[in-house]
Amino acid sequence: MKMRRISLTSVLLLALLFAVPVEAQVKWKHALLQAKGNAGFFWMALEKGFFKKRGLDVEFIQLKGDKDVMRALLAGEADSAELSPGAAVNAIDRGADLRFFGSGQPGFPYALFVRKDITSWEQLKDKTFGVSGPGSVPETMARAMLSRKGIPSDKINIVNAGGSGARIQALVAGKVDATASSSQYAAVADKLGYRVMAFAADLVPEYPSTFFVAMQPTLKAKPEATISFLAAYMEGLDYAILHRDETLKLAGKLNDKPADDAELVYTFDDTIKNGFLSVKSEIFRDKLDWLQNEEFRQGVIRKKVDLDKFIDESYRKEALKRVNLSSVAK
Repeated sequence: MKMRRISLTSVLLLALLFAVPVEAQVKWKHALLQAKGNAGFFWMALEKGFFKKRGLDVEFIQLKGDKDVMRALLAGEADSAELSPGAAVNAIDRGADLRFFGSGQPGFPYALFVRKDITSWEQLKDKTFGVSGPGSVPETMARAMLSRKGIPSDKINIVNAGGSGARIQALVAGKVDATASSSQYAAVADKLGYRVMAFAADLVPEYPSTFFVAMQPTLKAKPEATISFLAAYMEGLDYAILHRDETLKLAGKLNDKPADDAELVYTFDDTIKNGFLSVKSEIFRDKLDWLQNEEFRQGVIRKKVDLDKFIDESYRKEALKRVNLSSVAK
C-alpha cells in the first residue's frame, strides 16, 4: 500500500508539471484590411504556426478600410496595424505617437478601371469616380494617376461607392465612370465589361501599399514581441512565395473562393512578377516621402512632418538576424 501511494503521488505531480506551460505565449492583436486576393501571403504566418513557434498568440482583426484599422490601433484595440502609410501619416499629422516598424507589401497591386467606351485620359475630365471615402486610397490614387497624365484632378466628380468589390460593381452597373481598386479585378475586366486604364505599378510606382505601424508606447513595452512578430511574418511571406498552391488555397479559404479562381491566380502571379512583397519587411523611406508630398498636394494632410522621427528600423534589423530566408524575393 505504501509503494502504491508513492506511485500515485508521483503520477499526480507529473500531471501537474506537464499541465503548466513552460512559457506562456504573448498575446498580440494585428489589425488589417479584410482579406482580398493577396491574403494568402499575409495570413501564411498565422496559418503555418510561425507566430506560435516564436511565442506569440496572434489574432488578426479584419476591418473594412484604412480609417477603421487606424481607429482600432489608436483606441488600443490592436498592438499593430497593416495599412496604407497614408492613413498613418494623416494620424501623425494630428498628433498620434506612431512608428513605422516594417512592411509586408510596399509595392502596390492597384489599377484604374474605367468604362469600356473610355479610351483616353482626356475623356476622364468631369467623369464620376467611385471611392471608399474622402481622402481614401482610391481617391488619392486616382488623383495621382490623373496628375501624372496631365489631367487636372479637380476636374472630376467624387462619390462614395464603398469597398473594392462594391466599387467594381458600381462601375459594371454604370453608376460610376471610373474607380481605382485592387488590380486583381483586371482578371475579369473583359468578362464584366470594363477596361484597365493603367496599373499603379506602371504609372505611379512610387505609391506604397501597406506598412506596419504601432503606437510608440506599445513598441517600447513589447520589444521582444515586436521582433518575434516581424520574424514570423517574414517567415510566412518567405514560405508563401515558395509554395504557390498552398498560398492560393489559403487565399481561396479566406475569400470563400476556389483556389484556381481567376482573380486569385492573377494576384499571386502579378505580385511575384512585380516584386510587390518585401520578405525582409523593408521600410522604403522614399515611398513614404513621395506619399506625404502627394497627400499634402491634394490637401489630405494639413502639413508635412519629419518622417525620420516616425521610422524605427531597430526591430526589423533584429528580426532579420533571427530568420533564415530562402525565397527568391529576399
